[in-house]
Amino acid sequence: MQITKASESHLELLVLAFDAYRVHFGQTSDLIKTSNFLKERFAQNSSTIFIALDDSNGALAGFTQLYPVYSTLKLESVWLLNDMFVMPDYRKGGVASLLIDAAWKHTKDTGAAWLTLKTGIENTKAQALYEKLGFRKDQEHFYYFLDNHSVKEA
Repeated sequence: MQITKASESHLELLVLAFDAYRVHFGQTSDLIKTSNFLKERFAQNSSTIFIALDDSNGALAGFTQLYPVYSTLKLESVWLLNDMFVMPDYRKGGVASLLIDAAWKHTKDTGAAWLTLKTGIENTKAQALYEKLGFRKDQEHFYYFLDNHSVKEA
């Protein structure tokens, strides 16, 4: 398995994998919007994507996408591991661990203070992996969000 930082040359593989990821999490398939979204990430250099490529056939086995964020209190940068997906045929083969290792190495190489992520409460398999790899569950903060569907007009 080869782990590499994705570039626009990987776009065709990425579009299919990102679309599969979105569908896995209940979104409607949309290859055009997915392609445009990824093109924008590359054009703006607004995320870092690592991919796992199968050495035997060049197939994309999985990916992770990181976004830069910042800690004003610490005056340091942080990486948010926002997306992680392993294609069904490659699950339980260590691909996720390899991608997280690449994300952690990137975190250290860029001088960021830490790598953060969130996962669904029901996703106990992912939680077990993250904890095995040294991630700690935040016991000090609640995370809130506001979206277009929950805003109540005054």
